Amino acid sequence: MDLKELILKLKEQALRRQDLLLKAGIYAGAAGAAALFLFFGPPHLIEATETPKFCGLCHSMKPQHEAWAHSAHRSARCIDCHLPNDNVVNHYVWKTIDGNKDVFYEFSGLREHDEIKLSAHGHKVLQANCIRCHESTVAHIDNKRACIDCHRTAGHKRQGMTRVRED
Repeated sequence: MDLKELILKLKEQALRRQDLLLKAGIYAGAAGAAALFLFFGPPHLIEATETPKFCGLCHSMKPQHEAWAHSAHRSARCIDCHLPNDNVVNHYVWKTIDGNKDVFYEFSGLREHDEIKLSAHGHKVLQANCIRCHESTVAHIDNKRACIDCHRTAGHKRQGMTRVRED
């Protein structure tokens, strides 16, 4: 094999390697785009699922949605109170966890009753968001108690107590 043949062979291998890398890049890009689409959904899906209208679509949320629409917090979105708002990653991780849990229970029939109850994590998130929004007010009071201990009707339930408990 002479030098010309060796150079020609090396060029062919380089072209094949370049072609292979180009194809791999195209496939990786397409797979990445598909993964992003599946993770974030169709355009505007994230925004649509952050509206109170979307949250009120489920049968078990209709009473809460109706009561919220007539509450003092009707200008707030559900995610303002019920999802962590300390950083974007934490917000979307919990949105995914809570959203999938709610959808599962809504359609599986495994819940014993229609009303969705806050988990221990949900209570912590709600308390942090109450303090975040009402920081100037709660700065003057003892905030060792959960806000909803006294303000049970603030977001959803219209029945029962309508004033702050005094004890």
